[in-house]
Parts: sequence; structure tokens; C-alpha cells
Amino acid sequence: MGNVITGIIVLLSSTVKFMMGSLTAVAAGLGIGGPIMNILGGIIGILVFTHLGANINEYLVKRWPEKFGRKFTKMNRRLVRVKSSFGLAGVAFLTPIVLSIPVGIFFSLSITNNKKHIIWSMITACVFWSTVIFVPYFVFKIDVMQLLKHLFNSII
Repeated sequence: MGNVITGIIVLLSSTVKFMMGSLTAVAAGLGIGGPIMNILGGIIGILVFTHLGANINEYLVKRWPEKFGRKFTKMNRRLVRVKSSFGLAGVAFLTPIVLSIPVGIFFSLSITNNKKHIIWSMITACVFWSTVIFVPYFVFKIDVMQLLKHLFNSII
């Protein structure tokens, strides 16, 4: 029962923040169900936010214009640089690990209106990053959590 609840938590967290779902799946030791729930959650998030993204963005800007309106921040400048240099592929590549899925989708919708292209780009990026995270963990028995802890402790 505990693995089912943890799997649901991984699925739900992956719909919004893909990397958090990945790390939760590794930390919980869900086995092969972890990556499956992680990728499914990412796909669900991508589909929901792509199809409802324009409406959600419009509502947020109307409701809270000072918070969700156009602002020039360091992060926005970096995203514009990624957009102009790498286009949709660059945004899709960064979405699962740096951005959250909703932010990446909203930004992708500002690049193109082709939702099919956005969906496939984002799904490809999620599968790529899931492979990068889970293959070393399952195939080579590398403790990804310990590696990340060591990496973040050396940065901080």
C-alpha cells in the first residue's frame, strides 16, 4: 500500500516538477514503477498544460497582473536568450530539470502555437532526462541520491 501511495505522489509531483518526481522515485526505491510513474506524470502535465496553458496564462495575467504580467528579471532574460539561441528545443531540454513543466509550456506557447510540436518536444525531453537519471541507478547501481547530495554540498 505504501508503494502505491508513493507512486501516486511521484505521478502527481511529476506533472508539475519533473525532477522532483524523479528524485522522489529514486529516494523511495520504487523499482521500475518509479520511472514509469515519473514519465506518465510528466506526460500528463505536458498534455494538461499545453491544452489549457493559454487559458490559464490569460487568467493569471488578468487576475494578478503585477505578479504574472511581463517583467524583466534575470530569469526572464536568460529564458529569452535560450529562446533566441536554441528555440523550442532548448526550452524543452531545460524544462524537466531547470524549469517546471507549466513554466516551460507557457514559455513554449510564446514561441509557437503548434501544440503537437510542443508536446512531442517536451515528451522527448522528459524521456531523455528520465533515462539520464534512472539508467545509472538501475543498470550500473550508481546511487544517484548520494551523487546529487555530494554535488549540491560542494556547490553550497
